[in-house]
Amino acid sequence: MSDRIKDLLNEHHLKLVYKDIESEGYIVYMPDPCPDFVFVKDGLSDEETERVILHELGHAEADDDTQKDYKDNPITRICCESGAKNFVVHEQIKKYIDLGNDVSSANWLNLAKYIGTDNYCLVQEELLKYGVE
Repeated sequence: MSDRIKDLLNEHHLKLVYKDIESEGYIVYMPDPCPDFVFVKDGLSDEETERVILHELGHAEADDDTQKDYKDNPITRICCESGAKNFVVHEQIKKYIDLGNDVSSANWLNLAKYIGTDNYCLVQEELLKYGVE
């Protein structure tokens, strides 16, 4: 696991738990002063695990008090999921750049497929932040 992910988990006071679960992952908010938990399906590849953790961190970053309506309100769910997915794209593009990849020759379509998104516009927008036209 990258230092960036470890830092984000610590920043949000999240404890990571690998477990045999049906979904790929989810976040559980606990009452204070208990830490919150990110559960990740045991046995995922390193890339899948990273994506799941980033997705759940996206919820920790973007969700606010509206998240309590997540299960009951489809609009809230769409908003929360969109924010989490956008966070994954942002972090994966940042990682791509930090690894020293040539931004000017980045193939946004292949990068989007690697990230696991079909939001090609968002991938292009994130690359533009680093000077890709």
